[in-house]
Amino acid sequence: MTIQPEAAAAAEGSTRTQFYLFGYPISHSASPAFHNCLFAASGLPNHYQLHDTVHPENVDTDVKSDMLQILQQDTFGGFMITRYLDRLDPGASEIGSVNTIYLERDAAGTLRTVGENTDWLGVRNAIVQSLPSFQQALSRPFGDDKAGFIIGGGGTTRAAVYALSQLGLSPIYLLNRDASETEEIIASFPQYDLRPLTPSLVPSIADTIAAGVGAIPCLPPQTEAERAVYATAAELFRSGPKGRPFLEMCYKPRRTKLYAMAEGAGWTAITGIEAMIEQGFAQQELWLLRSVARPWDRTDLPEHAKEKARQLVRGMDDIPPAERDKA
Repeated sequence: MTIQPEAAAAAEGSTRTQFYLFGYPISHSASPAFHNCLFAASGLPNHYQLHDTVHPENVDTDVKSDMLQILQQDTFGGFMITRYLDRLDPGASEIGSVNTIYLERDAAGTLRTVGENTDWLGVRNAIVQSLPSFQQALSRPFGDDKAGFIIGGGGTTRAAVYALSQLGLSPIYLLNRDASETEEIIASFPQYDLRPLTPSLVPSIADTIAAGVGAIPCLPPQTEAERAVYATAAELFRSGPKGRPFLEMCYKPRRTKLYAMAEGAGWTAITGIEAMIEQGFAQQELWLLRSVARPWDRTDLPEHAKEKARQLVRGMDDIPPAERDKA
């Protein structure tokens, strides 16, 4: 969706202070607390709020109208949604979904909406932050000829595929209960070397694996296929060098079965909370450093503000397993 210059003549910089999460249900989201903490600690008047769509199936009427009205407001700075965009950043384009929108102005002065998927940045940055400092500065922190693996087959897996690819890991092995889901993901990323991970492969590939990502819900395995996923993961965790990073994207609860398995086998286990924090920072960087809503000439977010937001989220109570379906 393009916003014409006359509709936003005085809508630059500090006037664009309102940021939104659209969706349903979203009442349990930690995003407002995180983003508003970061805004306040940065000394900004910005405000992030939930906008419950109530009827998600009705996106072509009431919900669309609400979103477009907010987009046209002079105070609009950015939000998270998946439709009505002028262009996509490369990550969103390859992953096939958007969770963050920011504004740019083209050569003609027209405001344009740009979509990004910050989940991949959350995955990448959470893994990189777990590495020794000398590795963090490298574009390929694991070097050459190293592989990765992902457990799952949904949207988070797609973001993880892009993230691990950007870290230079190849091939990337996919472990999932549903072979058809795995084949669908492989087919949708022909530019990368993606392969199904089977139990028989583990002994031959274990030493090449540099990092892994878990992207399945923390639910007790019920079927033979689900039990096989955990058995194969356990074998992989037990094999090869210790100390490798494993990011468990599920954080409800924070210590999942996969997290405990990886940690117990000597891997550097990372909770999904860290990925959530990093993708939140990525959103703020889009809104405050790259968007026309940027309120300053900084090239990075204030470190003291980031640390305050980190501690806020890390200190939040865990969500008991009984509450998972409500969250």
